[in-house]
Amino acid sequence: MSIAAFGAIHLDTLAHADRRILRDTSTPARLATRPGGVAANVARALTGLAQPCALAGAVGRDNDGDILVDRLNREGIDVRAIHRSSHPTGRYLALHDPDGGLAAAVVDGAITDALKPADMDIAHAALAAAGLWFLEANLPEPVLAHVAQAAGHRFLAADAVSIAKAARLEGILSRLDMLFCNCREGAALLGRAHDPAGNAADIARALVSKGVGACLVSDGPAPLALATAGEEWRLAVAPVAVRDVTGAGDALIAGTLAACKQGRNIAQAACAGLAAARVTVQAEGAAPASLTRDTLERELATTGSFMT
Repeated sequence: MSIAAFGAIHLDTLAHADRRILRDTSTPARLATRPGGVAANVARALTGLAQPCALAGAVGRDNDGDILVDRLNREGIDVRAIHRSSHPTGRYLALHDPDGGLAAAVVDGAITDALKPADMDIAHAALAAAGLWFLEANLPEPVLAHVAQAAGHRFLAADAVSIAKAARLEGILSRLDMLFCNCREGAALLGRAHDPAGNAADIARALVSKGVGACLVSDGPAPLALATAGEEWRLAVAPVAVRDVTGAGDALIAGTLAACKQGRNIAQAACAGLAAARVTVQAEGAAPASLTRDTLERELATTGSFMT
């Protein structure tokens, strides 16, 4: 049974500088262009992990849109439910320092912001066949509500995406079987954006009290907090040599969802998600070719993740 991902589909331009990026001057760098957007990155990572995935979102009726649909299709993603919009295809630009850290990023996501419920072909066979649906907060609130209602009894997972967009999920929290966020996104979703005292475990617990089935809250290199209505875990984040942070959160989501589909329990699935994120940050770009089921299993066997 496949997974369906609903959300942003962008064309990403990633710049990897050979020295620290400074304001008010140009910096030598290598540039690469590839598919991006949270939903697209999750779909690409799932496909790399041998988990079939359909993608629903919007690209323009332009050359960038043609390039994206063709590239995603060649990567094995079911693109039949992608909406072709009159808006230009979304673009994302990220500037990375030599250590892989993100110096700055900008996004033109107007095409996703303009989506309406009717643009989502919910009844499409590619989506209807999926037993697990994933959506993310780049989608407007009416679209999120529409997808959540249409999910029926399917397993429904979501990503909060950003501090600015996390609150869009508030109306569907009680419908979510799984939620991914970081501390600041979770605090924003709880209306605590200005509360510096919040920690990952408290936020995960609070979101579960709002009706979320399982909540995974990341906090940089600190342990990942995982909570359900009956249990809580803290999963250590093993250190790695970071090459590029792009797509780390998307890989966490994909690894976790793929493991859930394989029948692993929630803690085991979260460990698989952390392993997928480790593989990803050691390469360039989201959903790198190095992220496969074999490399994920080797990463789990070599470093694993453990409770703290």
